[in-house]
Amino acid sequence: MATHDLTGLLSPYNSEEFLRTCWGRQHLHVPGARGKFSDLLPWPALNQILEQHRLDTPRIRLTREGKPIRPESFLSYHANRRRPNQPIARIRAADLTTQLRDGATLVLDAVDELHAPITQLAESLERVFRVRIQVNAYAGWRTSHGFDLHWDDHDVFVLQVAGRKQWQVYGMTRKYPLARDVEPTVDKPDIPLWEGMLEDGDLLYIPRGWWHVATPLDEPTLHLTVGVNNPNGADFLAWYVDRLKASEDVRRDLPQFGCADEQNSLLDRLRDLLLQEWRPDLIQEFLSERDAKSRPRSRVNLPWGAMPDVLPPEDQPFRVRWSDSRKPRIEGTNGEVHVFAQGRRWRFASAASQLIEMLATGQPLSMADLAIQQIDPQTVRTFVRELAINGLIVVL
Repeated sequence: MATHDLTGLLSPYNSEEFLRTCWGRQHLHVPGARGKFSDLLPWPALNQILEQHRLDTPRIRLTREGKPIRPESFLSYHANRRRPNQPIARIRAADLTTQLRDGATLVLDAVDELHAPITQLAESLERVFRVRIQVNAYAGWRTSHGFDLHWDDHDVFVLQVAGRKQWQVYGMTRKYPLARDVEPTVDKPDIPLWEGMLEDGDLLYIPRGWWHVATPLDEPTLHLTVGVNNPNGADFLAWYVDRLKASEDVRRDLPQFGCADEQNSLLDRLRDLLLQEWRPDLIQEFLSERDAKSRPRSRVNLPWGAMPDVLPPEDQPFRVRWSDSRKPRIEGTNGEVHVFAQGRRWRFASAASQLIEMLATGQPLSMADLAIQQIDPQTVRTFVRELAINGLIVVL
């Protein structure tokens, strides 16, 4: 559906304009039509998740006025006869709703792993931002805010699914703060840059490090937060230094008991090594390697996946797509095509390059879509089967 990608989320605001001018730079409020996000997590779907999943803290939480509510007040723990040291958590529905009537906010983390429409949204955004996306749900009923004024260490899209909520957005008091920083970011701002109401169907984008607070309005309200953990300079430098471990000077012990000349000599060699390996395309190389090491979301293809042929019968239509939301790195060399994905290098005959390029787009494809004149259909099916066995594609 339209709301299951970045263009749909931001519409009518232009997504390319957003990435060019707003992303990481300034907040953005995009009014939307009522019901724009209702298919992502309608109230019945939330009820079903709460009823049919074994949820425990910190996956499910209640907060009120910025303070967590003891999980024992709405969860019960039952003996696990197979694993006595791992009790089973169950929601006490009456106590949960009592807490919500009294002003608590319900927080449910990683609903992208619990509800298919949100999974689809997360996967589509992962193709754009090239990081793992996590989506949390927040539901409130009274006028107590769930969290005090705070900032997040990741960029956030707020999608108002149902009801309304009052928001205040402030700027940064420390430029680009980190979760594990060299000094804390505790100075709170005084004047909001934006204050307004998020209505059903509205979107609010908040960059990393920007302070914000939200307050319910004594009515049911439900919103999703889409968290985007962008790689930063610290991540890049850690990766760069890790690459330099190929040098014995990086691996050797520091000459802590050596003379000043010996220590300075090592410093000079390390400095030269840093500059020697530095080149203009390093950021793209870093991002490409992260893509190649990313792990796909779990997809299970039953009953066919557990059968010897793995794929559905030939007379039953089906589609396949690349298992990871990030595009793999593909290189052709010496009559082979090398695919870097899931932390491994996969080697195929060069004849498979066109099939791999088609699948790597991430689009769902039928066997008819994969038909190539130079390769007979049975060979294509055998190749697709091998990709599925190795987890490189998923059957839809």
